[in-house]
Amino acid sequence: MKKGTGNFMLRNLIKYLVALAAVGLLSILYNTYYMGIIFLTLAAIPFFLFALLSYLYGRIKVELVSIIHVAKKGEVVPISVQIDNPTIFPVSHIKLYLTYKNSYSSEKYKKNFIVSVDANTKASVICNLYSEYAGNLEITLNSIRIYDYMRIFSLKKQKKAELAVAILPIYYELPQNQFAYLHSNIVESDYYSSVKSGDDPSEVFAIREYREGDRQTRIHWKLSRKLDQLMIKDFSDPLNCSVLLFVDLSIPDGINRMLFMDSILECALSLSYSFLLAGQLHYFTWYDEKHGASRRIRIDQEKDLFEAVDGLLHVAPYSSSIDALSAYQAEYPKEQYSNLIFITGEQPRRRTEALSLLKAMTRQVIYLGDIDNQPGTKYFPNEVIRRLSDTGVTLTSVDTNHVQRDMEQLRLD
Repeated sequence: MKKGTGNFMLRNLIKYLVALAAVGLLSILYNTYYMGIIFLTLAAIPFFLFALLSYLYGRIKVELVSIIHVAKKGEVVPISVQIDNPTIFPVSHIKLYLTYKNSYSSEKYKKNFIVSVDANTKASVICNLYSEYAGNLEITLNSIRIYDYMRIFSLKKQKKAELAVAILPIYYELPQNQFAYLHSNIVESDYYSSVKSGDDPSEVFAIREYREGDRQTRIHWKLSRKLDQLMIKDFSDPLNCSVLLFVDLSIPDGINRMLFMDSILECALSLSYSFLLAGQLHYFTWYDEKHGASRRIRIDQEKDLFEAVDGLLHVAPYSSSIDALSAYQAEYPKEQYSNLIFITGEQPRRRTEALSLLKAMTRQVIYLGDIDNQPGTKYFPNEVIRRLSDTGVTLTSVDTNHVQRDMEQLRLD
């Protein structure tokens, strides 16, 4: 019980005892039957109130309900606390204890409410929350405290009701001319078009009847003899999924954790969304420390991007000691890419060796940092730039405070 609540109840108890003492004194002075009845009634009231409070404590039910399950940054998130009082007694004072936090942060916020509920009534209390940053907003109804009518007694009821609301990160389409320098080379792929044929003989797209002009090398002789007519094999069209977009969720020391996560999600998802609109298939990947493995999603349709957003909202950032690139290389050792885009907030020199091991025609690091507030060459010393260049890696910086501005000026090699 909080100090303020305890003091309030103590004052009520003192007032009651003063009133009881005054009535007791009057009953002694006047020594009448009626004053004695009044004194005994007043003395019995606390016992009756506590018994009634205990009854209400066992019957009152509380439920935490989310009106919406997804919201954007800065939007109001209405949370409803529904209280059911099935008894014939109204409850004049119920205190609700609510806490909430962003999943990317350990800092918790508290909200307490005092409500009353009529007899045989279900009441709802709307609590409006909001988050300035992306992430899962985790809301918990920890307990409720029910008071008697004179607020002398109270009983606390533990109620661990929890729910989460996804706060979506911002992402947007980037200028299409930024992708003009991406390699169009098709590397070996295990994915093929489901709507048109191509020239890859390693996979058959469909078998159809012979048409004039078809090449004899594509005749399916075995099936033709069986059906007694010429049948043609249409080969598959390999899809160029040779761009790897890697998001490094390691948190640098001394940085605002939620601002960094917000910025890196905005940067990565804006790139992925723009690739999708441009028809550029790509892999979107990150390291999941909880499962000790890399999570990779092939972005082909809008639902794939939504899957990536959902996955990122449920993953926790990790310390800088984890080398996510090396973990990915261990899981996919033989794959090669036309473009590798690595988004990180860590100093690039720590990942130079791991970057050089991944097979890609071009490698680009997008570094997120508080550039405007710490200008100069501190972030990119000459030896770092030279060392990266020697391994074929280009380096671009994005300010966490101005992500959209810097992303719109970004050029992909």
